[in-house]
Amino acid sequence: MKNRLKLFFYNLPMMGKLLIFLITCSLVPLLVISIYSYTSARNQLLEQAYENMNHMNQQINNNISGQLENFHQISGMLYTNATLKAYLTQAYEKDIDFVEAYGYINDLFFGLMAANSNVDGITVYVLNDTIPTDGTFIKYLYDEKAAPAWVRELDRTYGNVVYTGITLNDKKERVFSLARIMNFNSLNYPYGVLTLSVKEEYLYSMIRQESEGKSIFVIDEKGSILSTKDKSLISKGLGEVLEVEIPMEDTDGRLVMDVRGKRSLVVFNQMDQGWKTVSIVPLDDILRETKLASSRVLLIAGISFILALILILFISRYFTGRIKNLTGQIALIEKEDFSRKIDIKGNDEIGRLSQAFSRMTDKLNILINELYKKEIARRDTELYALQSQINPHFLYNTLSVISSLAIRKGDEEISGIINHLSSFYKTSLNKGMRYITVENELDITRHYLAIQHMRFRDHFRESYEVDETLFPCRTLKLVLQPFIENAINHAVCEREEPLHIIIRLYSEEDRICFEVEDDGAGIEEEKMERLLSGQPEAGYGIYNVNERIQLAYGADYGVVIHSCVGKGTNVKITIPL
Repeated sequence: MKNRLKLFFYNLPMMGKLLIFLITCSLVPLLVISIYSYTSARNQLLEQAYENMNHMNQQINNNISGQLENFHQISGMLYTNATLKAYLTQAYEKDIDFVEAYGYINDLFFGLMAANSNVDGITVYVLNDTIPTDGTFIKYLYDEKAAPAWVRELDRTYGNVVYTGITLNDKKERVFSLARIMNFNSLNYPYGVLTLSVKEEYLYSMIRQESEGKSIFVIDEKGSILSTKDKSLISKGLGEVLEVEIPMEDTDGRLVMDVRGKRSLVVFNQMDQGWKTVSIVPLDDILRETKLASSRVLLIAGISFILALILILFISRYFTGRIKNLTGQIALIEKEDFSRKIDIKGNDEIGRLSQAFSRMTDKLNILINELYKKEIARRDTELYALQSQINPHFLYNTLSVISSLAIRKGDEEISGIINHLSSFYKTSLNKGMRYITVENELDITRHYLAIQHMRFRDHFRESYEVDETLFPCRTLKLVLQPFIENAINHAVCEREEPLHIIIRLYSEEDRICFEVEDDGAGIEEEKMERLLSGQPEAGYGIYNVNERIQLAYGADYGVVIHSCVGKGTNVKITIPL
């Protein structure tokens, strides 16, 4: 991985290297600092917002709890009032009997309401059906029209104070109520239900001032909304309104969650009575200033990056222009054109490099002319000398005479092998030319295999997988025969079953590929190294083919051998298409 990164960096143009330098040395640190600053400021603001909201919730809870405690004391005073109990439990037979009772009750209840202006109404729902109801202070408990259902179901509270949800009073105003069973001194024999009702508006008055810029809800222990700024939400479940559930089992806490599609900070605190105050502020409102500051920093960073990029473009264009001139000179040398020289002005590193390259070019020209071309000529001369050792005309004439004699003697087999041999040499010698068509190369192979079949009979078989569209292409001659010869000589005698040789011809990108594959005994790694190195004891055939291909076409072409001992050998020969 490390080497790949190095190679990638080395292959980048100068522009890319300068951009990487700009990004790693300026942009990345700036982004890291910006992200760290934003994250730190964000966390601090969220923590500060939580502390403020938590303190506000606790203050609201204290105010509401104080008022509820006041209502609790009023209910306690009425609950323990023995005179009130006596009047409510007395059996009345004459009208005159309850005049005194109503005088006391009216004075008591009006007095309490006058002293506590927040109390909207006081009502006792009685079980005593002998006392007349006034429809305001005294109502019958089992009168379904007078007593709400929730009042009639309070027989399980054992005299404890119960706070109800939001209901409507006779004036259709929203109120919440405090209720308790009247069973003073006779817990098993209640004589009525006391209720104190308070307008919801009074409850909201304790959160109105804090509702600016945030959503505040007062909810009961069931999660129903008792008071909030939007009155249409009252009595609905908080989870339904927020479209997300608040953990009701937790007394206090904070959450960051999506509320109505906005990421928000939710802080909730519980009162002693079981109610909760829930405050919600969108994170965008909390982090608005931080985001603005971060945007400014990023804007400044972006402008700085663009200016640096423009400067880098200018510098890289200046340097790459000079380097392109130098690479142009190198391209000419690559084409062996030493006639033109590019003069790069300046005495800096690039200028000195150009001067050194010019001196090197002159020396290279001398070396190519005196050494490289002479070496190629020497090798070509050696190869031509090898091919010229056989006089083609003498060979053809001699083989024709032998074939005629074999026919006269009636030996068709000898005649056939001689004809194959004659065709083999006629095609391979090719009048001394180095190159033949791919089709002729395959013909040479077929003649050679025909001769070997007469020698080894059925000890091997061959098959062809060739692309005939490549037949007109040209190739060096005798590139297949040495490998087929090697497969037959080293594998046929070592096997009981016939050897199978596959000869393939196909194109691969811009290459012509020959393959010779057999299922013989394979070649040991040490022996393969000797074959490719051209050691005398290993023979020159395979080494000679690889050398000729690379001399003719370059080091990117040649022979590749894959062999597995006991399974077979695959030889791949590549030349340019």
